Amino acid sequence: MHTDILNHAILLRKDKKFEQSRKILFDLINSQDQVTGAIYLNIAWAYDNEGREQDALEYYQKALQETLSPPDLFEATFGLACTYHSLGQFIQAEQIFIKLREHYPLASEVLPFYALCLQALNKKDEALQILFDLMIEHPPTAAISAYKPAITYYVHELKY
Repeated sequence: MHTDILNHAILLRKDKKFEQSRKILFDLINSQDQVTGAIYLNIAWAYDNEGREQDALEYYQKALQETLSPPDLFEATFGLACTYHSLGQFIQAEQIFIKLREHYPLASEVLPFYALCLQALNKKDEALQILFDLMIEHPPTAAISAYKPAITYYVHELKY
């Protein structure tokens, strides 16, 4: 029953019915003895998807204080870092992005957001290095792929 209700709330959020989704999620919290991190995470997403980062912040933090599945733990941590960045709290965001890179080295989706954070902290060389490395590892087009050796040489050997 709990899973069906949670899934319904998730579908509402994905359908941009944020208020309805949150109402169901808050009702879930109030109707059970144990609160799961997944409920808090989905409340955070509902706020975040609506552009209400300040409201989302609290629920990302609450989600991270609960037990989460490994994918939800990543999503809550990543969401918290991005939310701090959106709120202009760049030092807090940077600290979390660093931890994300340590714990999830294959999560390439973190890299553009981390680079944006570094840019905001005026660490432009580090930001550019991350973006170049991302482009080398995950070329966006076949045309760029064809030049991977040259790009790698310029970025790593000549230090652009």
